Amino acid sequence: MCATGKMTEEDLDCLVQDLIYFYTFPLFEKFHPLGEEIDIIFDLTSTYTDTLLWKKDIHNIRFEQLSLKTLLEELKNPCIIEGEAGKGKTTLLKKIALLWAKGDHPCLSKFKLVFFISLSGAQEGLYETVCEQLLTKEYRICKKDFMKILVSLREKVLFLLDGYDEFKSQNCPEIESLIKENHKFKNTVIVTTRTETISSLRLFGSLIVETGDLTVESAKQLVRKVLRTEELAGGLLSQLEKTDSTFQKPGSQTDNLMKTPLFVVIACAIQMGETTFNPHTQTTLFSTLHDLLVGKNRYKTKELRDEHFRLSIIHCGDLALDGIFEQKFNFQPEDISSVKERVLLATGLMNKYTAQRITPVYRFFHKSFQEYTAGRRLARLLTSRRNEEVITGYSYLQKIDNISDIITTYHSLLLYTCGSSAEATRKIIQHLSITYQQSSHFMLPLSPTSLSSELQFTANEWKDEEEEGLMTTWENSFVECVICFLYESTSETSVKEEYEEFFQGKNLYINTQNIPTYICGFFEHFSKCVSMLELIKLDFFGTSSLANTEDGHSQTSPWKTVIPEKAVSLFFNWDQKLNSLMITLKDFNKLERGDVKYLEKICCSASNLRLHISKSPGLTGKLKDVLNSCTNLQDLIVESTPLTIEDEQQIAKMVGLKTIKLKDLQNENLDGGLIDGISLLVNVEKLIFDNIKMNEATAKKLGEDIKHLKKLHFLQLSHLMDIGNGMTHIAKSVFSCLIDLDEIHLVNTCLSGGALEILVQNICNLHKLHALNLSDNVLGKDGKEALCQLVDKLSVLPKMKVLMFPSMDGGNVCLTKLQQLECIPQLTKLGLKKWTITDSEAEVLGSLLVKTSLRYLQHLDLADNCMTSHGWFTILGPLSNLKKLAVLDFSQQQSFLPSAQLVLELARLITKLACLQKIYLTGWQFDTHDLREINKAKQSHRNELQLIIS
Repeated sequence: MCATGKMTEEDLDCLVQDLIYFYTFPLFEKFHPLGEEIDIIFDLTSTYTDTLLWKKDIHNIRFEQLSLKTLLEELKNPCIIEGEAGKGKTTLLKKIALLWAKGDHPCLSKFKLVFFISLSGAQEGLYETVCEQLLTKEYRICKKDFMKILVSLREKVLFLLDGYDEFKSQNCPEIESLIKENHKFKNTVIVTTRTETISSLRLFGSLIVETGDLTVESAKQLVRKVLRTEELAGGLLSQLEKTDSTFQKPGSQTDNLMKTPLFVVIACAIQMGETTFNPHTQTTLFSTLHDLLVGKNRYKTKELRDEHFRLSIIHCGDLALDGIFEQKFNFQPEDISSVKERVLLATGLMNKYTAQRITPVYRFFHKSFQEYTAGRRLARLLTSRRNEEVITGYSYLQKIDNISDIITTYHSLLLYTCGSSAEATRKIIQHLSITYQQSSHFMLPLSPTSLSSELQFTANEWKDEEEEGLMTTWENSFVECVICFLYESTSETSVKEEYEEFFQGKNLYINTQNIPTYICGFFEHFSKCVSMLELIKLDFFGTSSLANTEDGHSQTSPWKTVIPEKAVSLFFNWDQKLNSLMITLKDFNKLERGDVKYLEKICCSASNLRLHISKSPGLTGKLKDVLNSCTNLQDLIVESTPLTIEDEQQIAKMVGLKTIKLKDLQNENLDGGLIDGISLLVNVEKLIFDNIKMNEATAKKLGEDIKHLKKLHFLQLSHLMDIGNGMTHIAKSVFSCLIDLDEIHLVNTCLSGGALEILVQNICNLHKLHALNLSDNVLGKDGKEALCQLVDKLSVLPKMKVLMFPSMDGGNVCLTKLQQLECIPQLTKLGLKKWTITDSEAEVLGSLLVKTSLRYLQHLDLADNCMTSHGWFTILGPLSNLKKLAVLDFSQQQSFLPSAQLVLELARLITKLACLQKIYLTGWQFDTHDLREINKAKQSHRNELQLIIS
């Protein structure tokens, strides 16, 4: 070993040669993917088969297909490769190391050193791990010089880090830093992880790639390479073409399994031991392999009594199960007695690794096989006739106590448990149902129906798009998990009715671009469960139709479609009726006649239908045909999609509509369109016009006809900036005729003092009103008196929860009258934007904020006022008493330089407000010292607080 600082060029060359020798050594290039007891050898040179790779964006959406060659050409640092179990992530990294060692790829020649590291075996520092796995314990280059090499070579060193999902970062913080603080090392990193753990790495990846599926041809090629003889390969391939699924048409489920390299290899192994088998599911494959290993190799331990052999197999299951809950995939000799070791190694259920180790390590051949073995054991415990074993089984289930763990950490365990026993499945679903109910108490509700009517509005008000999207994703992932578990476990004799209660009131999102096999099985064999769902969401994307048009090869065949036929087959001619179906059509630059027919076939299955059209100019002029095909349509949302007069007239004919939302529509309002026919839509309960082109005459017409919508309880008119005095006409109808309104949102709509005065005159009639949002309207001088009168009359609205006042120069004169807010004890949102509040009024506002009547306040908007640091300091103190505050807006249009005292007070406020989610400080000028204090305070929120600073 060289002395520190004495490293030579020869030492570096030796390191390169040692790595090349290791990667080209048969032990690395050839390996048993299923353990040595299965005579299948995988050769990285002759057996390797390319899988599809997908480049993904930050939103986790696939957008470009890659080959291994393209990946290496476009490599960015760090690169995160995600994929489900058995998708070939390890093999891919090994292939890259081998290509480098053999000089077979020009893009790899820029790397001086390449280190392939199995993260499951990383126990110490980076240097120690490299020496243990790739070199020797006492290597000629010492740690200090090794780290100098990494610094000097920078991006010319490539680390291939395999299996972050099995990595214990506390054992090797240097490797964790190499991934997440790569700017310090500047070495190139490719790290693989399973899909369920990608969330912990996505933030750090410059390039995110997902391992896709094997094509049918690649799967056949892999079978031929692995089995090597035409007799075995031909026999397996012929079976794959037969009907093999309880749920599906010929070959479909096997095709699904054969997209995963691991399952192809397992199928090959089973074919070598059994001439016929029926691979319905993942569990079937693993179960057949498990039984084949145990049965085939029993003779090797024939001197052992059957009881000893049986207990050893049970112990293997216990090891696997405990390992899953402890995130343990390497087992030590003390975990395994001598007798059990003989059985487990002889059967091939576990493998023993001794190379370059003082103490041997035992592992299952693949993490998925450990998860299957654990699931098999858990199923046995839950269905045992011995009460103590059942109790043990339930004790494991009690550890899975939140939705996150169900859909990520323990998903595979639960999948294989359900796949091993229908009786265990019933107990699993019961436990998941209880967990779901309990989880809803510790996070924002997954469904408005889970709230009391008193609290529904408040919860909905604070769910911004990101938060609502996250909750929807979690709920859907949870429901999909249960469907997947049922599919894995179900046989023809299963009792399906007992699961109906679980699905009642829940929602399901179906990705129509890739409908999983288990969803098809759910519709076919659990139709009553499907009908119990509250809502099914389908998104259809017309992007491919744009590509066809641009290529100049667009066909005019009436049966050409973008909507996939598989989606149609799920819903058409169905023997049950869905409660609600929500269909989104997005990015349709062209709509084919076949798509309209397909929509009709899908829509006829729902009792009520919601249709959302977004950024789809291809529907312009064809919306009439689409709406005619949508029976039972109740909700219609049209965004960024121009409408013709015929389109608008058709909307006006949909008298069953309960919700209409038009957003970002800038086409001219033509005579005889929607506005002219809106009085016919007498069943509408929710009306939203947001950023649509409207002049004063149109606004006047809307004002005349909107009064006929007697069932309207939610009205939102936003960003109507060219309507002149039209809002006065609208105000007369809305405030005097629509007395059942719950919510009124008139945001940036040219609201005048006259319109506000009409509101004041009729406010006593709006006894149901609990949300009044007049923000982003700037009142003229004629509005000052009306604003003061509105504040004076707040006492007649004791149920008010949202109160966003319009802006006005001199609005501060109304501050003293805001004592009326004491009559609104349920107020959760208050807006005083652009009220020209100065330091002198800050004390008045501060005294108001300490009132107990505002204890439920969650959102406070004080943007664009006129306070100095002294005024802001006066206000921040009382705000610390409002413990439920979630959103604060202190933005300033003009740049504002806060004093040091104010910055420290702001940091203290952030720390004290435990519920704070967002704080807007646009226009505030902070230096590095200020930001350090604010970010330190932000850490108390576990980085869940959003700080918006321009």
